[in-house]
Amino acid sequence: MNEALTEHLAIAIGGYALAAAIGWWRAPERFSRMFDGLRDSSTAAFMTGLVCYFLGAFLLVLHHRVDDWLAIVVTLFAVGAVIEGLGFLIGSGTFVALAQRIGLAGSWRVWAAVYAVFGIVLIGAGLVRL
Repeated sequence: MNEALTEHLAIAIGGYALAAAIGWWRAPERFSRMFDGLRDSSTAAFMTGLVCYFLGAFLLVLHHRVDDWLAIVVTLFAVGAVIEGLGFLIGSGTFVALAQRIGLAGSWRVWAAVYAVFGIVLIGAGLVRL
């Protein structure tokens, strides 16, 4: 097993979060359309659920440590991906509506900033510990 798996996954997850934040900040209307598309297309919602579920499950197979704060964050991210995937697979309309209320209801700048900080912290923590 890779000795630095937690750190590498933290950098990868941080890169994802930072890129999503930048994309959200640059084009919030694109994210709004994305949620509309997921709500309106059962195929897109199913495929999104499938990818999220298996990505999270795969990460959990590789990494399910809880022995320090960074390992806990990486493991919780994987658990979150599994839950997100199940949400899309079980009730995509309700799940997307909830996500829209939480993430787009006039507070998208706050969530984009949270994602950016989360991403920077994970990238930094992963790099420092390598």
